[in-house]
Amino acid sequence: MTRRGLIQEARGGISLIMAGSLFMLAGAATVAVDLGSVYLAKRQLQGIADAAALAAVGGGRSAAEELIGQSGVSGVALVGVDGGNYRADRAVPVADRFVAGEGGAMRVELQRRTPLFFARLLVGRDGIDLRARAIATRQDAAAFSIGTGLAAVSGGLPNMLLSSLAGTELNLTVMDCQGLASLNLDLLGVADALRVRTGRDDEAYGELFDREIPLSDVIGAMADSAGGNQSAAVLLGMAGKIAGRSIRLSDVIDLGPMRGAASATGQPHLLLDAFSMLRMILSPPSGTSVPMDLRVTVPGLTSTRLMLVIGEGQVRSPLLSVTADKSVVLRTAQTRLYLESSVATALSGIASVRIPLYVELAAAEARLSAIDCTSGSMTQGGTLAVKPSIGTAALADVDTQALTNFNLPANPRPALLAQLLGTKVTGYANVALGGVQPQNVHFSPAEISAQTAKRVSTNDLTQGLAASLVSRTQVQVSVLGINVNLSPLAPAIGTLLATTTPLLDGILASVTATLGVQLGYADVRVHEMRCGMAAIVA
Repeated sequence: MTRRGLIQEARGGISLIMAGSLFMLAGAATVAVDLGSVYLAKRQLQGIADAAALAAVGGGRSAAEELIGQSGVSGVALVGVDGGNYRADRAVPVADRFVAGEGGAMRVELQRRTPLFFARLLVGRDGIDLRARAIATRQDAAAFSIGTGLAAVSGGLPNMLLSSLAGTELNLTVMDCQGLASLNLDLLGVADALRVRTGRDDEAYGELFDREIPLSDVIGAMADSAGGNQSAAVLLGMAGKIAGRSIRLSDVIDLGPMRGAASATGQPHLLLDAFSMLRMILSPPSGTSVPMDLRVTVPGLTSTRLMLVIGEGQVRSPLLSVTADKSVVLRTAQTRLYLESSVATALSGIASVRIPLYVELAAAEARLSAIDCTSGSMTQGGTLAVKPSIGTAALADVDTQALTNFNLPANPRPALLAQLLGTKVTGYANVALGGVQPQNVHFSPAEISAQTAKRVSTNDLTQGLAASLVSRTQVQVSVLGINVNLSPLAPAIGTLLATTTPLLDGILASVTATLGVQLGYADVRVHEMRCGMAAIVA
């Protein structure tokens, strides 16, 4: 074969190869067109699913359907919308992080059929079904507290009780206490002032609250954050009197998601009156008891002795928490209170009548039940599940030596009210405080903004505690050990007890309000509610 023939034959082979290659390239190109179309359609559908999930977080299924309609993309079907909880935990597999049920997360699944143009010749069908799934969640949080209602600051009891908690005489007047109760302080403002005082400007709030800090510095920081308020001088005076005691603020205040913040910028304003803040930081640590034996002068009573023992809560818990976790429970402390008073009488031969009252309270508790951020909703705001303190109250004598030990019963027994020669007058009454079932307490946005405190009652007491006990007291007169049922002393002393109850109820109310531990009640407050921005998590 000549050289020219060889060249012609080679050219012919190349032409065939090129023709075959061009055919394959054309086929690949047509398939690529379909693949590109499917890819773009998948991305478009995923974008709609993400947007629908974000909409569903705030408005549920109807909001998701509305957004799909507004997308302008035809043929998109809403396969499912599920509410639930999303755990952003790396230890949990991605597929298991969403659990359907109650929670702030929404899972949306969409479907759409996308046509095939050229690839239908290869796969034998004219379209393919695409699915897209998205999970969005929103971190809503609320700051709530228990036992922070404003105290009744009349008379000298608030000073006596706070002085006992502080371990030194504070010399607070009624005006001082009233000024502290009306002074609202921003918690993070106090924290900023505390960082300056302690030289820890660069620490996050959580690190600062975990440190053992002298009480004098904490109270001084409260004064610094009060600015030119008249109560600032009162706080500075208190700070100078308290030495040698320290506190970990995280024991009484749980900052939750604010722990990692190093600046108050963008953080919620948590307002708390200075009196309640003082009560928080002066309260005994969990697991300890602080007995108080106070002599109180009350007009209308010849003598009054108040024994108060503040013990531990059911478990260690703060009194204020910032959280979205509905398992967080706040508790007040267990409390024993013994009030022994005497009142003068005009009864022949009896100079005074003795009135002993005993109260034992378990810890009241509050839990975040729900956060509703839906604008215009009837339930918008925060809801707390509250159990008021339960326990017993008695007009009775008790073993005062056992009061400081919560593991020992006080053993209430009939009380000796009065005696004359061989005549003895005794009385006994007992009231059980219920409240074992939680009560849901709702706070509207307006109530949260106004820092409204709400009181939850066991509904066992129809009137004051002392009045309830006296109305149920059976007065018994005995002469030389023999009961005298018709003695005129019994109704006379019963009438005297009834006229004295307003004074006794006033003492009990002032004591428990000052300490934030109520008799069959619980004072709760939602300080702030923050509705977070919805975000795609999966």
